[in-house]
Amino acid sequence: MLYTVLRKVNFKGKIIIIDSNNKTHVFGKGVQSVKIKLTNKSIEKKIFRNPALHIGEGYMNEEILINQGTIEDLIDIVTLAYDDFIQHNSIYRIYENLSGYFKVFQQLNEAVKSKQNVAHHYDLKEDLYKLFLDKDMQYSCAYFHNENISLDQAQIDKKKHIINKLKIDENMNVLDIGCGWGGMALEIAKQTGAKVKGITLSENQFATASKRAQEEGLSEKVSFQIQDYRDEKSTYDRIVSIGMFEHVGIKYFNPYLKKTYELLKDNGVFLLHTIGQRGNPTATSPWIRKYIFPGGYIPSLSDIINETQKLNINITDIEILRLHYAHTLSHWYKNIQKHKDDIIQMFDKRFYRMWEFYLLASKYSFVNMGNIVFQIQIAKNITNLPLTRNYMYN
Repeated sequence: MLYTVLRKVNFKGKIIIIDSNNKTHVFGKGVQSVKIKLTNKSIEKKIFRNPALHIGEGYMNEEILINQGTIEDLIDIVTLAYDDFIQHNSIYRIYENLSGYFKVFQQLNEAVKSKQNVAHHYDLKEDLYKLFLDKDMQYSCAYFHNENISLDQAQIDKKKHIINKLKIDENMNVLDIGCGWGGMALEIAKQTGAKVKGITLSENQFATASKRAQEEGLSEKVSFQIQDYRDEKSTYDRIVSIGMFEHVGIKYFNPYLKKTYELLKDNGVFLLHTIGQRGNPTATSPWIRKYIFPGGYIPSLSDIINETQKLNINITDIEILRLHYAHTLSHWYKNIQKHKDDIIQMFDKRFYRMWEFYLLASKYSFVNMGNIVFQIQIAKNITNLPLTRNYMYN
């Protein structure tokens, strides 16, 4: 049944599959080509029933072997034809529809569960992140003025761009929700002189961020705390959240946006930086949900706007970053390739293949499947910022 469906799919590249009986099947045409071996009948059935889960799982478990070309070639060709595959596979189309209908139950992010979900990903060995991130350990979309800029420079430019959008001065208090390893909070203090509080649910990130503040002589300006955003009581002139909203969960968008708006002073501005979907809301990939980001959800713009309208929140600017994250992920993937042996020694071969698949599937979700990044600026009052966007590029 798998091969019957695949013959109907309009692949923009060639996939050669050697099945479990060593029979060869050829699908699609084009310059880009990949040959894979499916090692058993079980993986053939699983891919037919749920490719979004079992292609990644099969690659991790070496039930899918790359005989010619690369795993990147396979993911590029498959993601480009993904919608066409769904249209020709009625069983999987029903699953997709059901998954979308029940997506709210896939993101149960109450305070305790939210901390567990964060720990699953962000409390892995920190040495792993040091191998593939930039020097400042920015684990979010960089900002590329052109494709030839280094990862380090693109992350510096991302921080500058966000600081400009927030229009921070030295007399302000700033809250960084989901502060990561502290780079953004520290940069705000260095660039503007403002006081910054960073909050995270990751034990590892908190320890590293606190140590960095001490080492850089910024302890009087910057503090970090293990804390859920729901427990914050103080009010702030500025709030920033980068790459954290994807972990909130659609059920919690309204209370999250209500809480952040309440935390803003009358002169307050909030910058929300999040991965988003360009089209209609869809459920999180089951593979990503199981192995990478439990409780995670990529919002569509309508998911966010529906809640800001209910809360009468002032959105003052929306910028769409299109392929910036694809470029970021390309750098990250090249870095893990350079450190393949180190990562296998740190974890094992299966983990490396999982991480490889995660970074490449994420990259091509931006290239082929409609993922983008939203930078949404919110102001407590419509007079809090200049009339034009010129200040963002000063």
